[in-house]
Amino acid sequence: MDRRMRMGRALARAITPLALIGSALALMMTPALAGVTRPSRVPEPTWLAEQSQVPTGADVSYPQCGGALPFGQAFGVVGVNGGRASTRNPCLGEELAWAVYRTTGAASEPKASMYLNTGDPGNSYLGEPVPDWPLSGGSPFGSCLPTIALAHLRGPGQNSEACAWDYGYQEATQDLLWLRSAASKEGLPSQARAYPFWLDVETSNTWQTATELNLADLEGMVDALRQGGAGRLGVYAFPQEWVEITGGTETAASGSLFPLPNWILGSGSLPAAESNCQESPLTGGKVLLTQFPLGPFDGDYAC
Repeated sequence: MDRRMRMGRALARAITPLALIGSALALMMTPALAGVTRPSRVPEPTWLAEQSQVPTGADVSYPQCGGALPFGQAFGVVGVNGGRASTRNPCLGEELAWAVYRTTGAASEPKASMYLNTGDPGNSYLGEPVPDWPLSGGSPFGSCLPTIALAHLRGPGQNSEACAWDYGYQEATQDLLWLRSAASKEGLPSQARAYPFWLDVETSNTWQTATELNLADLEGMVDALRQGGAGRLGVYAFPQEWVEITGGTETAASGSLFPLPNWILGSGSLPAAESNCQESPLTGGKVLLTQFPLGPFDGDYAC
């Protein structure tokens, strides 16, 4: 997802001050979440997307920190991480407030959703130990057992389905803690049940060559989110990359990934995004969102 954010695109054509004021007043009248008081420091959107008859949303994350945010969108999807599963988006709270207070709610999607970077580096990467790889633990795949570096000296957990599941579980658990902290500081709902979650599965992050290990990692994330109280979960991916990372299973063999809803990327325009709603689902679930270029941002169409 983040690599498309770096694509340079021309800003939308200039609009008259009167039209901008009218749009801002209309948006300010949009009700916020029940019982939540709008804070004074919600970032002001400064980029106006060209409006269409079809309400669309946008997704934002760490690349938009301190910059313009899209204006007049029906919903927003906010990245929890800073590009890697083990990093935090430093603007998580501000961007979540933008999604809650500055989107219109004029679509079938909730005003605010979250997406999580994913990855499965294994217990070492480029010859160096992965510092947050689990040492041991339990999982639906059995016990995550440590490697034996030397006699009587235990190393990191093995490259096994059990340890990969533990890794995904702990990363998603950390994501929920980051969300809770950021949302609380903004006076927003901080429980997982308040937001849908999407798993961002792309080859730009680090994966093992054994697809069954990557599937176990993603299942660990799903299980942690569900145990943390999350409601709707889904998978965001480019179809070809999904096959490369997971083996492309669309059946119950994919465990807790079946049949999650899908968010499909790869559209070059809004009409193409609408057409992609008919794409074959990645996990046996329904395609709920598709992505397309929206000026300097990524736009999203609710199927």
